[in-house]
Formats: sequence, structure tokens, C-alpha cells
Amino acid sequence: MPTRINDFTTLFNALWYRDFPVVLGHIEVAKRADWTTHIASTVRQVSSLMGLFSCFESGGRTDAEIKFANKNVWAKLEWEWDEPKEQRVEELVKLARASSGADVSVFIGYSQVGSHQTNLEQIRSAWAYVDKPLVVLLITFECEGEWRFFDKLQTYSCTRDVLTLIREQPALPWSVANSRWAACISANGVPV
Repeated sequence: MPTRINDFTTLFNALWYRDFPVVLGHIEVAKRADWTTHIASTVRQVSSLMGLFSCFESGGRTDAEIKFANKNVWAKLEWEWDEPKEQRVEELVKLARASSGADVSVFIGYSQVGSHQTNLEQIRSAWAYVDKPLVVLLITFECEGEWRFFDKLQTYSCTRDVLTLIREQPALPWSVANSRWAACISANGVPV
């Protein structure tokens, strides 16, 4: 995997926990807009640490572009609250059409654990005829009514129709074993 894609993946996964919009025991539920803002903030931080620029709602109306100083586009990004399997979700099609204008594309989305294979298949088939690499970041979740309970943050690399899991970590910071966030949770799951 090219170094810059590796850097993006590592930084996004690490910075996902920074300024997390949910705090166990204080703000236990976040709205869709909170997660959209969190993704944008994480993308901005990653771009900055990579020495690149983040531009939102630009370049053919993708959610974001990450650009070099000479204005060439390194990555086009889309993120979506609804799962890839939903017919109304067109972000992957939008990225595929715009892929020639960037070195790499990035899709950030959500996948219900019970529908995960269907979502992965939808991503794989949407990218089957695209020559450029796609980085996929999926937050898996279980549903209880209308509420989502996040499980894992999974990162995939997709080249044509080959989708490879390259990284997996807990989606919630306090689920990271032996971390400072986990240390703040008592034995019965209550914040201390």
C-alpha cells in the first residue's frame, strides 16, 4: 500500500478518538450532525498532519478533497450516515465518477453488523471498474430502535473488486483495552 494512503489510514484511525462527540456518562447519544461534524474535523486534522489542505464541498460537490499545495487533488472523500446497501446512497457512485480527478478516493460510512457482508458487496461492486484505489472506513453498529450502538471502526483497501480489511479497532474510545479512556470506566461500566 502506498505510503501516503498508509499515513492517512493510520492518522484517521488514531484521530477518530480525539474530540469524540460522545462521552460515556455525560453525552451518551450523538445526533447524525454530530457524527458528520466529527468526520469532517478528523479529515481536517489528518490533512493538516500530512501537510496537505482539506477543502469541503468542492471539486464536483464531493464532501471533501485533500489537496497538495500546487492544488492537485490527492483524495476525494465522501461520507454517509445511511448504509451502502440503501438504494438512495449514491456516494460510491459519485466517488467512482470523480476518481480520475484524484490519486485515491475515500468512503467513510456505517454498516449494521447484520448487514455487513451486503454493505461490503455493495462497495465492492460499485468499485469493480475503477482503476484508482479506494480507502473504506466503516463504523459497524448494532441497532436498538432508532439508536445505533457502535462496535468497530474497520478500514479496507479496495482495488477494483478486491476489498481487503487492513485495520480494525473499537469504534468507541473506552472500548480500547488498557487505554486511558477504558481506565475511566469502573468494573460495572459506569464512568469514574
